Amino acid sequence: MNYVLVPVIAVIIAFIGLKLFRWMKILDKPGNDLKNTRKPVPTIQGIFVYLGFFITIALLFPQYLHNNLFWGLLFGSLPIVIFELIEELNYIGKINFRIPTGLRLVGHIVWALLAIWIGSFAPQEFIINGHVRVMPQWLLAIGFAFWAILCINAINWFDGIYGQASGVSSIWFLTIFLLIQFVVFKHYTNFTDINMQTLLFVKDISFVLFCISLVSTILEYKPLGLVRDVWIMFFWFSLAYLSVVGGAKIGTLIVALSLVIFDAIWVWLWRIFIMKKNPIKWDYTHLHHRLLGLGRTRKEVRGFVRIWSIVMMIFILIQWTNRINKLIIFTVMALVFFGANYYLFAVKKLPCGLTMKKNN
Repeated sequence: MNYVLVPVIAVIIAFIGLKLFRWMKILDKPGNDLKNTRKPVPTIQGIFVYLGFFITIALLFPQYLHNNLFWGLLFGSLPIVIFELIEELNYIGKINFRIPTGLRLVGHIVWALLAIWIGSFAPQEFIINGHVRVMPQWLLAIGFAFWAILCINAINWFDGIYGQASGVSSIWFLTIFLLIQFVVFKHYTNFTDINMQTLLFVKDISFVLFCISLVSTILEYKPLGLVRDVWIMFFWFSLAYLSVVGGAKIGTLIVALSLVIFDAIWVWLWRIFIMKKNPIKWDYTHLHHRLLGLGRTRKEVRGFVRIWSIVMMIFILIQWTNRINKLIIFTVMALVFFGANYYLFAVKKLPCGLTMKKNN
């Protein structure tokens, strides 16, 4: 019954957010870059994503309010929400203050480390030459901080077309939910009480975030409202967090998120070796920019991204626990992605992105 009510609450909270922000005139600033010519719509709906997440858990899954893992996720993502909220309010002209990029990065790292501490992560075990080894807590914290920063920045660079990042996010939250329900629970039986409680937590949280992200995808399609980086970074911090909490399923998730990760790697290499510029300096060379530059429409770009993501989700699920096959899939997809990009943009010399100016 709770699973039925989750999307209902997500829709109600999103509707309240749209009405409230329209009444308060907190609207976006349409420009001439990748935005359609249209009237302003309510922006920073990501605030209601964050609040809606907490409200949904409090109403339907109150047992997790006593779980350190929940508070690790909530407080670990809090500075991301605050920093991106300030950035967006500055962009739409509501405030004149901006947080320096370096300070934002430091804040993300510090709170990622605190998320591990607040969440009281269980020791991570792995097998080497048939022997079970336990990962030191300090190494887990450092590894998670790197993984979280990679995830939130990769999706931030990947965002740029209405509903693209939100659509991908909904698919991958669904992937985690289905992976636990139909792979982990079906093929593994030796769970301790703690292991079982943790897996149930990850499954339930993933379903809640899947429903909220799906509602956000629908809102952004026309768009009726925009969630902005406030939402996008929160959700991908959550993806990083849940993948580690669920038993370090990072390898599986990397395969599932291959398109976003491949694109981040390609753009960095292109900027460093071809454009001879700082790889973190902003431009229009990401996947959606390249596809638009090749004459594809926004609808076609969104369709390509979602089809790739769904196909990867299916591949992951039907491989069950076979790690070798997942590695093969990842390798083949990498060869296809980088091979196609190299041929089109390095050999054929087609435009690698769009030549436009960013609106301020």
